[in-house]
Amino acid sequence: MLDVYADRFRRVKHLMEQNGCDALIVTATPNVFYFTGKWIDPHERLLAVLIRQGKDPVVFAPSLHTGDFDPNQMECVFLNDGEDNIGLLAQYLDNTGTVSIDNTWQSANLLALMAKKPNLKFVASDHVLVPLRTIKDAQEIEFIRTSGQLADRVMAGIIAQVRPGITELEIVEELKSLWKKEGIHELSFSPGIGRGPNGANPHHSPGHDAIRHGDMLIIDMGGVYNHYCSDMTRTIAIGEASDKQREVYNLVRLANETAQKKVKPGVRFMDIDLAARQVIEDGGYGPLFTHRTGHGLGIEIHEAPYVHKANEQLVEPGMVFSIEPGIYIPGEFGVRIEDIVIATEDGCESFNLAPKDLIIV
Repeated sequence: MLDVYADRFRRVKHLMEQNGCDALIVTATPNVFYFTGKWIDPHERLLAVLIRQGKDPVVFAPSLHTGDFDPNQMECVFLNDGEDNIGLLAQYLDNTGTVSIDNTWQSANLLALMAKKPNLKFVASDHVLVPLRTIKDAQEIEFIRTSGQLADRVMAGIIAQVRPGITELEIVEELKSLWKKEGIHELSFSPGIGRGPNGANPHHSPGHDAIRHGDMLIIDMGGVYNHYCSDMTRTIAIGEASDKQREVYNLVRLANETAQKKVKPGVRFMDIDLAARQVIEDGGYGPLFTHRTGHGLGIEIHEAPYVHKANEQLVEPGMVFSIEPGIYIPGEFGVRIEDIVIATEDGCESFNLAPKDLIIV
């Protein structure tokens, strides 16, 4: 077994021990990938990694995927259609103890397993899988950093192509082309492109609206490198920027930079959110900052930790998350500036280095 995966199994067993878990059943595709390096969508079939204290891990995979796993690296049980595959999984579990279940496992599968093992206690994975994946290891950091560098290049490329008359959907297609030129064929999410008043909707779906002189334009995009996401947002002006547009832009930039300066180990995520929010409130636009300040990022585009006003969790080195304050003025325009950062021993490092000066094209 490769060292990176062996270390992940070691770390998760330590968390299991701390939380009194005898076994862990991993079933979500991103989580299975985390432990095996194999990205498989099993659809309705059972796919699982069983991790037990004092024993080697076992992969349960559809027989369609016999070529994806090496039995010399990890014990593999290949499952056939029409057989009692939950029953087979149950044979590898003790009759008593506590089993942590992947939070996204289908309830039908869990109920079937509970019926076969009525004396087992089943608990969610909030205290095992979630904290494990929240702290990125060296390989993950390398992949996310590279993903962020690619995003910087794609952002520079798309800004160079924006002009009056181009539509939001045409910008989306240009983004896809730029990502492909970087060797990336999967996007982290459908790009968010919002011109003028469309940008006042934080999750506006791009349409056929043409970019106009005097617009503010939000560009929110990311790509997937080695199964690790990037996510960044920049807002630019078309032709010219009014005094109000500049005022709002500068407030959002200051909120972004203030929040980043707040990041360091031991700080509560709610205080990072407050730092960004206070800047915007002091500028008179508090009610128009309508979402949390950020979210974690890695294998999934949205994962723990979350930067919002109720999260008392403390920042730890190795946590990766976005800082993305925004102001959205209905009927006029929106501004959002987003960077992905990693918490370090004494602050944070941004994976996005694209300029944050207001660009006018």
